[in-house]
Amino acid sequence: EELCDGDASCPQGHKCCSTGCGHACRGDIKGGRGGDCPNILVGPCIVSCWVDENCQAGEKCCKSGCSRFCVLSVLLTQLAPNPNGTVRSDSEFEIPVP
Repeated sequence: EELCDGDASCPQGHKCCSTGCGHACRGDIKGGRGGDCPNILVGPCIVSCWVDENCQAGEKCCKSGCSRFCVLSVLLTQLAPNPNGTVRSDSEFEIPVP
C-alpha cells in the first residue's frame, strides 16, 4: 500500500520507506541529508548505494526506477513546478546516468 510519495510527503523528521508492498512514513530512521534528488535519467538497473551515508559529502542516494545512485542534491528552491502541480528539477539539474 502506498502511504507516501517521497520524504516530502511525510511529517517533518520522518522518511518515506519501502515496506516491501508499498511505502510508508517512518520516524525512527536515523541519518539522511538535506536537499532533494534531481531527476535522473537511467538505463539498466544499477545499485551503487542504499542510504545517503553511502555517498560522499553533499551527495544523496537517489532512486530512479530500480536503480539507486549517489548524486549531488538540489535544494527545493532549485526545483520548478510542473503544470500538473508536481515538482521537478530544472533541466540544468537533470543528470543522465549510463
